[in-house]
Amino acid sequence: MSKDWIIEVLGDLRGFATMNELPNLAAQLEESIIVAIAEVTQSEPALARAGMHDAEAGRSLGEAG
Repeated sequence: MSKDWIIEVLGDLRGFATMNELPNLAAQLEESIIVAIAEVTQSEPALARAGMHDAEAGRSLGEAG
């Protein structure tokens, strides 16, 4: 089962925090996205092969929501 859905959820939450003027929460969620990407990448090497850089992947997913 793929675990990358959690990154999308965190990105959506970060987008909500940003839009609702919750900058501290948005910053914390950014850190959480980076951690989630690192852990998912370790357990699912396909993400690493896709060439996604941790911060870039989190930003693109966060902006999509």
